[in-house]
Amino acid sequence: MKLKLQTYAAAIIAIVLAAPNGARADAVGDWNAIAMQATITAGRPNPTINLDIATVQAAVYDAVQAIEKRYEPYYVEIPGATGSPVAAAAKAAHDVLVNRFPAQAASLDMTYQQYLANNGLSENDPGVAVGAKAAAGIIALRACDGSFPNPAPSPFVGGTDPGVWRPTPPAFAPMVTPWLDNVTPFTLTRPSQFRAQPPPALTSLRYARDYNEVKVL
Repeated sequence: MKLKLQTYAAAIIAIVLAAPNGARADAVGDWNAIAMQATITAGRPNPTINLDIATVQAAVYDAVQAIEKRYEPYYVEIPGATGSPVAAAAKAAHDVLVNRFPAQAASLDMTYQQYLANNGLSENDPGVAVGAKAAAGIIALRACDGSFPNPAPSPFVGGTDPGVWRPTPPAFAPMVTPWLDNVTPFTLTRPSQFRAQPPPALTSLRYARDYNEVKVL
């Protein structure tokens, strides 16, 4: 699956960068594919990729919204924003990716410069400054959100009690990212906001009733 994702993302990026000058690109989708490739290159484990992609897209959204003014901003307000939404989206995504994957800065810089050129844009476009502001705001917002703690917490191996997470075959490996439950949500007020109620106790009358109902059916 990882190889398929990598091949798919690489193919999308190749198409994006091969676009002729002046092509009207879907910048949001293009940079989502570029972000996916960056997470794969970095070896991010699932489901932590979602954190990287969400952070990128939050910045892209605020950058484009600041110029088009069609909706409310997610977090960053940029009064008087002008310029190309494509340039804004590309710069916002680029800056967040460089922040999260500094080892890929050189390749991301090349991708970004080529993307601007392919779309007939330059660093002088006012949208670039808008994208930079949106990215800086989102980076600051997520700076201490609990993601990728260092040092990492002790491995969580679960247990054998009813309702407790436990390793599964074939590897029976510890939980990959036990720290995710402490990460600040993007839109919820708290991680447990919509968590389902726990099942009834095995010794309760409700459990016995439900068990017998299922047994009869």
